Amino acid sequence: MQAKPCDFTTPCLVVGGGPAGYGAALAASRAGCKVLLVEHHGYLGGMGAAANLSCYLNYRGGGEDLSEAAYRGLIGRLRAAGLSYHVGYAHADYIDPEFTKTLMEETLLRAGVTLLYHCLLDRVARADDGAWRVEFVAKNARIRVRADYVIDATGDADVCASAGAQTTHGRNSDGRAQPMSMVVQLAGFDPRAWADAGLPIEAGRYAVKCDCFGAEASRARAAGEWTIPRENIAMLWAAPGDPTRVTINGTRINGLSACDPLDVTRAEIEGRRQAGELARFFRNHIPGFADAHLAQTGPQIGVRESRRIVGRAVLTEDDVRASRMPNDTITRCAYPIDVHSPDSAATQFESMPSGHVYGIPWGCLLPANLENIAAAGRCISATHEAAGSFRVMPTCMGLGEAAGTGAALAAQAKIPLSTVSSGSIRAAMDKQLRALPALSRP
Repeated sequence: MQAKPCDFTTPCLVVGGGPAGYGAALAASRAGCKVLLVEHHGYLGGMGAAANLSCYLNYRGGGEDLSEAAYRGLIGRLRAAGLSYHVGYAHADYIDPEFTKTLMEETLLRAGVTLLYHCLLDRVARADDGAWRVEFVAKNARIRVRADYVIDATGDADVCASAGAQTTHGRNSDGRAQPMSMVVQLAGFDPRAWADAGLPIEAGRYAVKCDCFGAEASRARAAGEWTIPRENIAMLWAAPGDPTRVTINGTRINGLSACDPLDVTRAEIEGRRQAGELARFFRNHIPGFADAHLAQTGPQIGVRESRRIVGRAVLTEDDVRASRMPNDTITRCAYPIDVHSPDSAATQFESMPSGHVYGIPWGCLLPANLENIAAAGRCISATHEAAGSFRVMPTCMGLGEAAGTGAALAAQAKIPLSTVSSGSIRAAMDKQLRALPALSRP
């Protein structure tokens, strides 16, 4: 059956519906710019939904709320519905991914964003009039979009790479990226047995623990029961609304690229093998899990890092460590450098002093050799180590909000995206922030 053409024209095209794409589309639309968002899954949410990584980490610097308007609005509504809880020592909001998908969708539709699901990026080129022409493939259709401004929120810099942007992948020495992980949810957990063992219950009813059970994993490895290449469990948390379901970030698939379909296939297969092993480990060794069973793995493998653009500015690990605040900062981050080793069981986690905050410059979102296109989320211009910090989802949402705001301002003035000042972007974002209260720490 021949694919039928389906044509769209839009001032702003956002590719990818994760936190960065959500923030970009919402900001641009609220600023009066018509937006088309194209997503390859059938829902929004990115890794928080597709990989079931239902944990939004670290949007605070000391006692200051660093979140932007899109994040504050989302979490505020999740908390009001009883489907998110905050844990202060972990600097984390735990969310219900199903409700989050629906809430993101309703919010964008209410803002006037046009959504298009189940479309895979095919190619990007310049149109005859200088605009961008972006083509997607879908079932029985070829989607062709003419856009004045494009925001790449794919996580893998797919749009920028196809358009001809210079890119990097993983660490500088050999291109290897942080490992992928299959996020696991176990059902049948007994919170009382967990608490009786002296393990923490948060927000009055939820099991949460970070960087834990290293001794148990070591003993299981010695007994031949643990082959997963990591030293401990990165994080586990009970599902909002159902304390008997626990989500676990504890698998690791090294040495593969999220930009290679053969590698991703191998990662999915190995991730499910490790998920079964993880479930057995928890049943046999961890209090409260004696009767637990594997209820769900993420619909796709979780990706920490892949391809990034080479931008007009580059965020480095020195910038992060020194808490630098560039003049063209468009959003801020306080998360430490957190790099899961690409080729071992180790994790490089650099604790930062209280009050640590750094700024991400506008130039990191702008490809060095392209105009009227911006990256947002984990694929901005940065070193491997710096990317281990800003990759967390609240920051990615803020980066998207900055990109969407910039695109809307450029469209209103009919000017190149790179000429929009960071000050005007920040002023527009601050105006949105003033309409919302800072997030409390329950």
